[in-house]
Amino acid sequence: MRSHLVHRANDKVQNRFQLCRLISSSARRMARSSVGMHITINEALEAISGQSAPIVAQPPHAVEVKAPENGPAFILDPAV
Repeated sequence: MRSHLVHRANDKVQNRFQLCRLISSSARRMARSSVGMHITINEALEAISGQSAPIVAQPPHAVEVKAPENGPAFILDPAV
């Protein structure tokens, strides 16, 4: 049954890695102590597949930090 939910959700989010991340964050937000996590994941998949339009994930906003005079510049990703 879950594979059917995953395939339906994959129609809404084309990138499977973004889909995994979206499911993970959705399931964490929807989690309740009285319900098993496997049920919460299924509910998150149903919610994603129930969207009327495809979900377009935005790329994470990277912040460039100026390095010291002799050092390299670093890119910090706030999503990490």
